[in-house]
Amino acid sequence: MIFILKISKYKYVNTKGMRSIFTFILLTVMTFSTAMAQERFLVANQKLEVRSGPKATFNTIAEVPQGTQVYVLSSEYGEWSAVQYKNINGFVKTKLLVEDNRKQEADEAAANAAQIKANAAAKQKAAQLAAQKAIAAAEKAAREAIAAAERLKRQAEAEAAEAIAKAEIERKNKALVANRGSKDEAATLAAVREAERRAAANGEATAIESTTPSYGAVSKPKPAARNTSAPIAATTSKKYNNWEKKTYKSGATPKSFNFKGKFDYKLDNYLKIEVGDNTDVVVKLYKMGKTEKEDRCIRVTYINSTSTQFIRNIPEGEYYLKIAYGKDWRENVKDGKRYGTFTKNALYEKGQDILDFRAVKTDRGINVPSYNLSLDLLSNGGQGYGNEDQDNISPEQFNDI
Repeated sequence: MIFILKISKYKYVNTKGMRSIFTFILLTVMTFSTAMAQERFLVANQKLEVRSGPKATFNTIAEVPQGTQVYVLSSEYGEWSAVQYKNINGFVKTKLLVEDNRKQEADEAAANAAQIKANAAAKQKAAQLAAQKAIAAAEKAAREAIAAAERLKRQAEAEAAEAIAKAEIERKNKALVANRGSKDEAATLAAVREAERRAAANGEATAIESTTPSYGAVSKPKPAARNTSAPIAATTSKKYNNWEKKTYKSGATPKSFNFKGKFDYKLDNYLKIEVGDNTDVVVKLYKMGKTEKEDRCIRVTYINSTSTQFIRNIPEGEYYLKIAYGKDWRENVKDGKRYGTFTKNALYEKGQDILDFRAVKTDRGINVPSYNLSLDLLSNGGQGYGNEDQDNISPEQFNDI
């Protein structure tokens, strides 16, 4: 607010001096009212002359460079505005001033920054809540997984105990069958000798053609594939005199096959093979293709008698077995190709059962199948399993990879 005082106390003849006194009083009043009159900021659009009064006839008391900010105290002087520039109060032409929006922009920027900060705080809180929920869910899932694993462990232990019990029963059954077979064989040999004695006494030829008895089958393993018998391959020791005798540890691949197995180490599956007292075996595992020509052998494994061997990490697919039974494994090279065979009590068969090693997805996870298989010959050299549905092969067919 600007106060205009009427000067009547002093009477000076010099009008210039009188104007100076008025200016002093006016500026004093303006300085006193500055704190109440500041309202807005304006910027000079060209160089300004700050005068001591609101007319061009007043003295110039300062110059404001173009673009400089001044405080507007009042715009009620017609073409003139009262301003404060630095520590000087004076008058400038209003038309030479323009609005300065920097303060408003700064205020808006500050408000936007405050809103951004508030939004960030809200998002941080939401993220914390989400993290807490995720941690709680993970802890719950972990507890459930541990409980499920414990249940599966107990189930596996129970199944293992049951399998052990069944294996013991099967072992006793085999022993009984073998003992019965030995008795049958002894009785048959006694009958042969008696027949020969009678024939010799009467001058007749021997009527007995075979001294190999035939009797019942051993119970089959579960859930193993069905095992079928094969006829004894007639061999003579002289035939293999030139063949090299080989001895392998259980699990080895005979050199005669010149073969490297195929493995899938992501799959923890197996084919468990238990071999009885009366034979060694060579097991060949074939993966079935779309046609028989596309079938491929992926493992060849030698297993000694009274041994248990695990064939592990079998790639997914459907499989069948070729099995050689016998003793005294020998190898030879013929026409540039290596052959291997048992020279005593040799039996060869191709299994008819399909071993499905394809993993199965369930609501509890992935079920990876595995199988158990028991193999043996009877003490007289015959196969210890039934003869039904047999699919026998020759040694050449067995050797063919």
